[in-house]
This record gives sequence, structure tokens and C-alpha cells, in this order.
Amino acid sequence: MHKTYGTDGYGDHPRSRSAHVVRVHDHEMGRSVTVGHMHGLRDLRGKMDTAGRKAQAQAMLALFDSVVQEDDIAVICGDFNVEPESETLALMRQAGFEELVTSRSFPGTRTAQYLKPGRFADYMLVRGYGGTAEFDVIYTPEVSDHCPLVLTL
Repeated sequence: MHKTYGTDGYGDHPRSRSAHVVRVHDHEMGRSVTVGHMHGLRDLRGKMDTAGRKAQAQAMLALFDSVVQEDDIAVICGDFNVEPESETLALMRQAGFEELVTSRSFPGTRTAQYLKPGRFADYMLVRGYGGTAEFDVIYTPEVSDHCPLVLTL
């Protein structure tokens, strides 16, 4: 999604980022589910919109669209490193995704271990489910500065 894989450590910011998309068939539901995951660019200046973040979101949607089929349940998730009102999430919403963290009024996705301002970084987006997805942000126990996101379809 950004730069190439670095074999010698993490490198300078913004660091390389990859994305993954997989399509699986759920025989119990009788439907396929396509799941995409990306780790958003980190910018030492903060979580504001940047040209790089916009390009990464567009690249993620293009990659996702190359795998997903019309009748699939579609899920995109990850640590996007952006705030809820970001251009990244606006692009995802324009592509028909519902963002579950803020639309369900969770107060954030960061634990007390995260000491900087801003309580959001991680997001779960769904499209084509046609029902109410069971979703939760897990606040305890704390094992990271990120809260786990749990989606049950």
C-alpha cells in the first residue's frame, strides 16, 4: 500500500505499509465474505488528512474491489491511524461501507496505555451484510495501547 517491504528494520516515517484481502465462503451462511485489512500510514505530526493517506485509502479500495464479488459480505478493518472525520473514512463510506466504531457510539479504540490525545485509530467497516452485525470494542483486559475489535456476522 505504501513503499516496499523493508528487510532491514522499520525505516523512516512514513514507514512501509501493506494490506491483505481474502475471500472465504461460509457454508453455514451460504455466502462469501471478503475481508480486507490495512495498517494506515503513521505520521509523526498527527492523524490529519494527507495526500499519502488519501492515496493509501484509494489503493486499499482498489485492491479490495479486485477481490470482492457482488453478493459478498464485505469487511475492511485495521489501525488506520486517522480520526473519525478523516478523508480515509469518508472514502470508505462513499464506497458503501458502514463504519461501526463511531456509528455505534464507542468512545474510542485506545486503552489507557495510549498517552497521546485522540482516542481513535482502529476501525471496522461492513457492507452488504443486510442485517445487524454484532460488534464490540473490548476495553479490558488491556494488553496493548489498542483495543481489540470483535465482529460477529
